[in-house]
Amino acid sequence: MSATTLLSDETSAIAICAEGAVLSDVGDTKGAIARFRAAVAKAPSLLALHLILANAERISGDVLGARATLRHALRVAERQDALAEFELGKALVDAGAGADAVSCFRRVRAEFPHDPAAAAALAAALREAQQPDEAWLEVQHALALAPRDAAALTTAATIRHDIADYRSALDLCTRSLALRPESDGTRVTRGYIRHLLGDTTGGWEDFEARALPVPASAAVPWDGSSLEGKSLLVIGEQGAGDQFQFLRFVRHPALRQARRVIVTCQPDAVSLLRAAGFDAVARGTAVDTDVYVPLLSLPLRLGVRSAAEMRGDDMPYLAPVGVARRAGGRVHRVGLVWSGNPEHRNDAARSIPASGMLPLLTTHHALQFVCMQHHVAAGDMPPGRVEMCAQGDWLATALQLCTLDVLISVDTGIAHLAGALGVPVWLLLPHVPDWRWGAEGRTTPWYRSARLFRQPARGDWTRVLTNVSAALGEAGLPGA
Repeated sequence: MSATTLLSDETSAIAICAEGAVLSDVGDTKGAIARFRAAVAKAPSLLALHLILANAERISGDVLGARATLRHALRVAERQDALAEFELGKALVDAGAGADAVSCFRRVRAEFPHDPAAAAALAAALREAQQPDEAWLEVQHALALAPRDAAALTTAATIRHDIADYRSALDLCTRSLALRPESDGTRVTRGYIRHLLGDTTGGWEDFEARALPVPASAAVPWDGSSLEGKSLLVIGEQGAGDQFQFLRFVRHPALRQARRVIVTCQPDAVSLLRAAGFDAVARGTAVDTDVYVPLLSLPLRLGVRSAAEMRGDDMPYLAPVGVARRAGGRVHRVGLVWSGNPEHRNDAARSIPASGMLPLLTTHHALQFVCMQHHVAAGDMPPGRVEMCAQGDWLATALQLCTLDVLISVDTGIAHLAGALGVPVWLLLPHVPDWRWGAEGRTTPWYRSARLFRQPARGDWTRVLTNVSAALGEAGLPGA
């Protein structure tokens, strides 16, 4: 291709991109993305076009599409200097694909060996790539160059967290906040660490630094005072697992004083919540109430001070009215879930390849295994005889869970639903678990029916599944 033709293609692509910008300005997101994609196809070497397209995809909610666009840019777009590499790396991190940014930040680091920001950026990317030991070496270099860099201290805290050194992680967060007390992200990170260390009250307090949802109404925030005669809107937030986990607090006696309590939730969970007796509407629905509270703020407003107070006496609290759980002594139907939402930033650490389930299927061949994994292609099924569950909303999933004797699942939304239903759930946890499971132990105050199987070392799913297989055998199962 001649230089003249290449220049012509680039000029044409920029014009097409401008058309997309006009469409975006008038609210035609779908049309804008189509034009941005056409621009990238016309001049794939222009990095700026990839960045514009990925940003539009991410804002529209297509996180996986944004990652794919940026990974394509990593292969084909020209980056003539370290600044361009840094821009692409930052975009990859923002899209939840930090592991792919390592090569970008290595170039930046090589060109600017004495720049603490370059070292800190590479450290953060290495952490996303599940390489915390190398990440720690890089962030130490950044802190040697700039020991009072609050952002680098927070990065260091997240790396020590991933190495399971929670005390050091807490200290680094505290040091960072002393330098930059307005950093909401660092406060939320400290909240996660506090929970892992058993500081429940401190964890709830720090969680209030997250982006709090507010209603499109004149309702005022609930401060924990008496709700007698008032209506309350509980705003659902974050993922399905968080929704199911925190709904228990809506049953709290303090909320029962209210004249009415309305809960917003994900659209595909409305039917489940209503079947379980909640007054539920889809998120974004216009509702007028006197006061409101974000769902994950309920523990703080209610004064929950310890893990022992989380369980409650009304388990299960999400069982559809009139639906009885399968009764039986010995386990025969075993549900399997081996991966979570691929859009989740930590999905690589918490999910297991489908093939990892094969030892369970071959060892316990007399059991009826049931695939509870949603949106799974036939080629991704673990080999062996596995019953496929019907696809549907969360109510359909709950009804299917009630036919199981036990669910074996990684840390994802359906595991919380099983616990909230009182269905036995064996939870498979990575070496560094999510904040809610604590740093150790085989049980959790969140769910009486849950049993925790923890990785003894980072990435060691083999040992976890060996322990699960042994537990199935110890249960006196047929064919075990």
